[in-house]
Amino acid sequence: MPVVEEEVDISSNGTLLTKSTADYEQTTQPAKNDGPLKKILHRFSKHSGILYYITGNFLHTCGIFSLKLISADMFDVIIIRFLLQTVVFGCFAMYKNYNLFGNKSQRSLISLMIFTGTTTHLSYLSAFYFLPLSDLNAIRYTNICFATVMAVFFLKEKFTKINALALLLAIVGLVLASRPNFLFESLSNAMKQQQINHTLNKTNITDISTSSESTAEKSNFYYFIGVGLALTCAVTKSAQMVTRKMLITTKLPHSVMNLQFTFFGLLAAISYSVIRRLIWKFEPYPIKVMMIAGTAIGCIQLISNTFFAKALKRENVQLISVLGSLEIVYAVVLQYIFFRKTSTWLFYLGATFIVSSAVILCTHKYMLNKQQLERKENTTVVKDQL
Repeated sequence: MPVVEEEVDISSNGTLLTKSTADYEQTTQPAKNDGPLKKILHRFSKHSGILYYITGNFLHTCGIFSLKLISADMFDVIIIRFLLQTVVFGCFAMYKNYNLFGNKSQRSLISLMIFTGTTTHLSYLSAFYFLPLSDLNAIRYTNICFATVMAVFFLKEKFTKINALALLLAIVGLVLASRPNFLFESLSNAMKQQQINHTLNKTNITDISTSSESTAEKSNFYYFIGVGLALTCAVTKSAQMVTRKMLITTKLPHSVMNLQFTFFGLLAAISYSVIRRLIWKFEPYPIKVMMIAGTAIGCIQLISNTFFAKALKRENVQLISVLGSLEIVYAVVLQYIFFRKTSTWLFYLGATFIVSSAVILCTHKYMLNKQQLERKENTTVVKDQL
């Protein structure tokens, strides 16, 4: 989430309206007498938020993916990452003289935000044990649709036909994106057994098919555990988004929310790490790996957060939400580079449905937002004329 502070309003449909975005657009308008080169530079500067977000998104995905390449438990590594982020956000909040605990009226929402944020991150990392990052990111990206549904109940938004269509596409995409391994493993096992039937005797066929089915069932079991955790991540992420929107209306700074989240995330990671060693298997902490990898990933996340903040100042939230789907693309590319792992066409079809649902929702909200701003401008003009 962004580290910067910006004045934010929420429209009737729950869309974030950032005044910093409007201010930035006013300062990047080209002069009428500028040459072609200056106009191109002005246009590039005006839409530099896209470049910032794409870069930040890539760094964020690389930071998460690198956890698979480290010879240490992921939760041990993120202890250092959360510690670093807590220190940075804490210093920034104290420098700004912010109230770190919020007002009494904000406490219940802060507690809900901390719970949903911590659950989101921990379930995301837990799902990463069982799922490829591309599958995980595709399932998590459905949080945009879940957030729309939750906003109907908590932010009193209207549930339109557009919302229903987007939700349907997200559900279809979720089914397709989360089941390719199961479908293709079953088909592959069936084809292998047919080939074996022509070459081996009946006894061997029974032994091999039983072993094959047992392996497939075990693989599918772990895969669906990952799917369940990824869905939990998507739902809690949606709840976190709605809670943050509600806290924004109470003027709670982003840096304070980030500090509260990272601090409790740190406590949760430490608790899991200790419990795992006491209950399952005791092993010494890989301090050197934790310090190097955790610090590197923490710095990468802080840089990506800074880029996200710059992007939010320059581009509208709807476009940023759509660009978030690039996490799926980055994950697919990284998996191929490091593991030579490719996804099935069924996964790509499902991911396309999920991204399409987000594009439909974000475009719809952008149009509603634009109409609302035009109405406000027309009302202001009429008042000035009177």
